[in-house]
Amino acid sequence: MEKINVQILLTTEEYAQIQKEADKLGLTVPLFIKCTVLKDDIFLGFYKKLIAKVNALPVGTEFNIKSLFGVEWNMGINKGIKLKLGKTFFGRVNSKVVKNVECIGKDSSNIMWYKRIEEEIL
Repeated sequence: MEKINVQILLTTEEYAQIQKEADKLGLTVPLFIKCTVLKDDIFLGFYKKLIAKVNALPVGTEFNIKSLFGVEWNMGINKGIKLKLGKTFFGRVNSKVVKNVECIGKDSSNIMWYKRIEEEIL
């Protein structure tokens, strides 16, 4: 599938407004714009479900994204969505937008593990 890069120019104020809305959902600005404009409810739905599952975990719980989704991970989510979920969640945890989680590191299967660290939710 061919991909096309699209650029837009925003004022500092416009970007700050979009960043604030994206942060509320735990998304990057490009993902927020893409989900909003294309009405990509599939990715956004899974991402919101991921955040809800994380927020429901007790503090101190170690987890990976695959384990949170269980059977649904192998049956109901396509590979592209899985990759985007992993990359987006890691980036948002790493940049402290998702404040109640820390990265622990990858295991021998190259799966990223996280730990729920505080009560504050996204």
